Amino acid sequence: MADQTTQFIVGDVAVDALTTKRKRRYFRSKNPISPLSHCENCETPLAGEYCSQCGQHAIDYRRSIMRLAVDAADSLLNWDTKFLHTVVVLLLRPWRLTNDFNAGRRVRYVHPLRLYLVASILFFLLGNLLNFTGFRDNRNIELSTEDRAEIDRAFATLAAPDSPLPPEQRARVEAARQRWTAPVETRTEAENAIFDKAALRLLKLTNKDDFKTQKELKTKDLVRLETALSLIEQANQKERAPADPNAPPTAPSDAPAPPEGAPPAAPPSGSPAAKSGPTIQLGGPDGGGADTPFEKWMETRIKEKIGEDGTKVELFLSTLRDHIPTMMLCCVPLFAFVLKLLYVRQRRYYVEHLVYALHIHTFAYVAIVVITLMGMGAQRWVPTLQPLIVFALSLVGVALIFLSIRRVYRQGWFMTTFKFALGGMIYATVISLALTATAFITLIT
Repeated sequence: MADQTTQFIVGDVAVDALTTKRKRRYFRSKNPISPLSHCENCETPLAGEYCSQCGQHAIDYRRSIMRLAVDAADSLLNWDTKFLHTVVVLLLRPWRLTNDFNAGRRVRYVHPLRLYLVASILFFLLGNLLNFTGFRDNRNIELSTEDRAEIDRAFATLAAPDSPLPPEQRARVEAARQRWTAPVETRTEAENAIFDKAALRLLKLTNKDDFKTQKELKTKDLVRLETALSLIEQANQKERAPADPNAPPTAPSDAPAPPEGAPPAAPPSGSPAAKSGPTIQLGGPDGGGADTPFEKWMETRIKEKIGEDGTKVELFLSTLRDHIPTMMLCCVPLFAFVLKLLYVRQRRYYVEHLVYALHIHTFAYVAIVVITLMGMGAQRWVPTLQPLIVFALSLVGVALIFLSIRRVYRQGWFMTTFKFALGGMIYATVISLALTATAFITLIT
């Protein structure tokens, strides 16, 4: 009797479940999710969660937002882990990347070309940010009232009796200060730009923590000071260049006239013509100018790109700097060819040399970035040890490059040292020729 009662209860529950209308759950599809039978990318029959032909995940992302987020996070974390592992091995044992890649153990590392491109972008981006000049004023600037007040204090600090400058330099600073405090309307726009750049260099000099404690300036600080004062003094000379119309005429010279056909004599050292900037002119030592059609064409292109008196040289150098990354990428295969010639008896494939060339250039870029950042940190926290730290890190970088060549090509110390020096000289020549070609292309385009 109990069994019959149980059967009746189960039957009633089943009937209720079949006849009761189910409530719809919002944010869910009415249609059940069916597994994919073929890859949506290449139509290959599926035998698991991933396609055996193209490797695509067999998931319908339109039906699962959570699955899309999980796969995106998984791809990002896996790539970051691989990238960080590759960078650590690159900095500590750069030869291991090349040996493992050539031995077929490639899945654990980032591809050499992708790694090179990432390192190249970071390297040249840092170079553009720092401008590799030590000055932040190599661009057009607009000084605020606060900036000008700080510059006034910088002039006063440099011209003060307790400054580390000698008396003659303090006098030059005082003269530059008089020109700086003059009304802006008395100078042209170009002269104001020169004064602003020079003043910013002086401001950077006095903003150092140890400036007032120094008994004498360091060499790089002296160069910065001399550059700033020279800019201001050159601007003053340009202001005095026009001759006074009321000045009495100069006495005629008793020197004989030059013979016909002789080059004109140089102007006196004190004349305005002698103080003007050098003009660009191609030709032989006789000063006759460009003779051949190629020289005339080159002179025209140089004057167009750089300016008659070098007024556009900064723009030309900026354009040239933008072409350097492409030049270096083209030099990597050339470096691999140099390695192919140096180790021709090992009968290695060219691709093996190319992989090592990509890795060693990547190591150089990353090492320079690390050394630069650590040098900047040392300059801020321990300025007295900054040159020693940079020198030690640079020495370690060169030693790792040397060890990588020995570990990859497996030769003795003598042959490795010889080929390291010979290959370095050859590649330095290649870089010089490539830089010359890049400058020429920048000039003619």
